[in-house]
Amino acid sequence: MVAEKIDQCMKPHGEEGIQTIENMNENHREISEFAFECIDVGENDKILDIGCGGGVNIEKFLKLTENNVDGLDYSELSVSESVKRNKDSVDSGRCKVIHADVSDMPLGDESYDLVSAFETIYFWPEIQETFKEVSRIIKKSGRFMIAQGTDGNHPDDEKWLATVEGMSVYTAPQLEKYLLNAGFSRVNSFKKENDYILVIIAEK
Repeated sequence: MVAEKIDQCMKPHGEEGIQTIENMNENHREISEFAFECIDVGENDKILDIGCGGGVNIEKFLKLTENNVDGLDYSELSVSESVKRNKDSVDSGRCKVIHADVSDMPLGDESYDLVSAFETIYFWPEIQETFKEVSRIIKKSGRFMIAQGTDGNHPDDEKWLATVEGMSVYTAPQLEKYLLNAGFSRVNSFKKENDYILVIIAEK
């Protein structure tokens, strides 16, 4: 049962996947709220949300920039749900949601000012190489924001790592090392007070 639940978190699908997306929208709210406190979004920033899930954060970004906000997800169901949630912006051409793998994105070099990843890098393959792919699509002086519910020291981390094959949890120093090696020039970390929520902002 646990394995099935995690499989849904990695790639929501079917009727159960819709419930998983709804749960993630609710359960990740505190992480999202803290992340948006940590980032200044420019009114002309072009933005991509990787692992966009149900499209909640696309919706938030659309209110903060006058430019386009796109989403990308490995799950076809997540793409569909993100499109539904942001239908007006999709119809007007301000938003597109792409079905793709983060390790090989069908996007041009230096396409975005800001790229975000909420509660998703745990499942990314070859993390440093994948960060290089993210860096490729970010403009010079652009930013990459990672938001996650654990700073690598959460008491439940070991349980999840023992249960879920292919899942990885990272500390702020580990992420800083991987991001700098991937080509980012500066990395700042923010931890929510009295919590394990971690936000990393890397500048290219």
